[in-house]
Amino acid sequence: GRLFVPSLNHAIAKVSSFSVIDISKINELLGTNFKGVILDIDECVAPHHGEVLQENVDSIIEMVNQGVKIVIFSNMKASERYNPLIETVRESTGYDIKVITSRYAKPDPRGFEECVESLQLSDDEEALMIGDNFVTDGGAIKAGIPFVKVKPIKTSGEGAWKKTKRVFQTGSRGFYAGISNTYDFIGRRRVLRDKDFSPNASS
Repeated sequence: GRLFVPSLNHAIAKVSSFSVIDISKINELLGTNFKGVILDIDECVAPHHGEVLQENVDSIIEMVNQGVKIVIFSNMKASERYNPLIETVRESTGYDIKVITSRYAKPDPRGFEECVESLQLSDDEEALMIGDNFVTDGGAIKAGIPFVKVKPIKTSGEGAWKKTKRVFQTGSRGFYAGISNTYDFIGRRRVLRDKDFSPNASS
């Protein structure tokens, strides 16, 4: 029910892919000071249960080089799945990405609050959540953490049984994304789009 509340179904940016996002541009356009990112993995930077796409690995490295701290927040059990990304980022930047597997799973606000604590930001620095799903990742909004929504990455080669098991997940994600878009239109809410991240875009 929370996602029918306009204030809890609002993304500050909606983009076609993670690689479009430029945190410094968001700060310039919105007058914010985002220096921390809580990052979803599945269908945000990687196909469902797949490897992080190389273009997104490159974008994560670029974020870290710009001074942005990143933690991965997952509802999955801890595993070695994220190690290739973590090791690549460490080798390129010296930064260690932490993986948060809180007992307060998404969308519980307490899990997002744990993520912010782990980022160890200074008092004047802010955190945002980047994910593909208002139902889970959008729980950050209730914790007072702005949300950036990425268009879900399509997962190829997934069997019919797996697709069937995920019908509710994918259906509810699309439904509430549609509700959010309706609120954007009716309320004329400011939402950054791909074009706002182009080199020629200005504040």
